[in-house]
Amino acid sequence: MTAPAASATARSGHLTDLASLLLLATLWGGSYSFIKLGVETIPPLTLIAARTLLAGAILIVVIRWRGLVLPRDPVIWRRFLIQACLNSAVPFTLIAWAETSVDAGLAAILNAGSPIFAFLLSLLFFRTEAAAGRKLFGVAAGMLGVCLIIGMEALSGFGRELWAQLALVAAAACYGGAALFGRNFKGLDPIMPAAGSLICGAVILIPFSLIIDRPWT
Repeated sequence: MTAPAASATARSGHLTDLASLLLLATLWGGSYSFIKLGVETIPPLTLIAARTLLAGAILIVVIRWRGLVLPRDPVIWRRFLIQACLNSAVPFTLIAWAETSVDAGLAAILNAGSPIFAFLLSLLFFRTEAAAGRKLFGVAAGMLGVCLIIGMEALSGFGRELWAQLALVAAAACYGGAALFGRNFKGLDPIMPAAGSLICGAVILIPFSLIIDRPWT
């Protein structure tokens, strides 16, 4: 491949990555608005149980379509269960409950702190991350960017509904822990821990939804 062709391929790859990142950011930010709309008519546990069940079912279909098979090793499924608690069942529920009283914009800002927790937890438990000021600066700059995109006026509600806001911070901490625990899935196709953790999350949440929310009433 000639140098100009290689350069064009690299630029195309960068554009694809940027487009994917933009799509991901849009979906991430939009999810808080959809949760806010959902909890107005659906109890939080029921909403999140349905969300995890539907997402897990879709990923199973994708896995089958790709000709893959979910792991059968009990050790891996125990890890999926832990990841479900860190990455879906607990944080999803906390966010949905919090958004019954907190605006979606503030929820997104508070939850954007998950990289900070990932950084701090890596220092605390793994001690593999260099405590570089650049990393903290990068995380802080990212959170500032979230505030600017969503609108600084979203922070006007900060300090009210304290328990709900603490729940959002706890959800961010869960996501930070999930990012680190995800290192245990090296060697697996990325769709496997995603699907496995969502399936486990649905198994956890559905009984609680039926007992606590009683969605049929």
